[in-house]
Amino acid sequence: MKNISYRKYDNRYIGRKQINGHKIIVYGKTQKECLSNLKKELKKITLETNSQSKNFSGLWDKWYLENKKPFITKDTAKNIERIKNTLSALHKFDVTQIDKSKILDVLSKFQEGRAKEKIILYLKAFFKVMFNEGTIKSNPFANIITKPRIFKRKPAFSYEQQKQILERLEGEDIKVVILIYLITGLRRRELNFKSIENDLYEEEKILKAINLKGRNQVVRYKYIQLSEEGYNLIKSNINLLKTLDEEIVYRKFLNILKELKIKGSIVNLRHTFATNNFYLGNPELFISRQMGHSTSQITKDNYTDLDYHLSKEKILKLYNNLYYQF
Repeated sequence: MKNISYRKYDNRYIGRKQINGHKIIVYGKTQKECLSNLKKELKKITLETNSQSKNFSGLWDKWYLENKKPFITKDTAKNIERIKNTLSALHKFDVTQIDKSKILDVLSKFQEGRAKEKIILYLKAFFKVMFNEGTIKSNPFANIITKPRIFKRKPAFSYEQQKQILERLEGEDIKVVILIYLITGLRRRELNFKSIENDLYEEEKILKAINLKGRNQVVRYKYIQLSEEGYNLIKSNINLLKTLDEEIVYRKFLNILKELKIKGSIVNLRHTFATNNFYLGNPELFISRQMGHSTSQITKDNYTDLDYHLSKEKILKLYNNLYYQF
């Protein structure tokens, strides 16, 4: 390739390129690696150039790389990328030229719903950072009044649905994982199958699970209290758990629910955990701490459901004492 050449004396490829007064030199063991390194450096220079010109698109990329990328999941990263594409009407503007009227004009083109909420959320965060850094003298989003967030409450699986799910999972390799989610209230990505053996504490019957990674990059943990039966369930299935993948478990369970004509996903297991604990008579504070909520009110308002067919006796019979009782 024109910008890449092979150097025999040190057995590697070198790539050279000059853009916007910047001279780029990269190396690679293969031509493909060298080309990849060259593209990365070109992207950095483009971002720096766009940022200096205060172009909206370039500053958005810079804001994403510095303020979002280190702290978010792959799904959130995809969301932000999609949102950038939907805001193409703003890409041509210098960020200092974008005022309240331009933002409202762009927002008016989207229907009310969760998708629009996400656009508002990240656009507001972007302009706040631009204002705090001094890139813009006033925040055009400061006086924009937005509608309250639409909260779609996910229900717990009912007693009859739980029975159906457990019967259908019989003989499936993912059954043990679904049971773990049910008795711990963990989110999908909080359970590390590969290191679960090191996260079990035998004396206290506690499972340590990753909770959140904050902006200071410090990993925080939740300590889930297990019953004797719950601890033994995990301990006896460690080798199986190490072979499973969180994403595959999610998809398999989704397909099983569709087969049973039950709406929901693994997320609903977390709500089921809260509801089952409520009917077991466990204290509200205990349930909220197990789930990692800052207050028990969050747990009560958003995660606990009423099920007139559910009772402590039915839960104990259905799960063979897998739930911890306070």
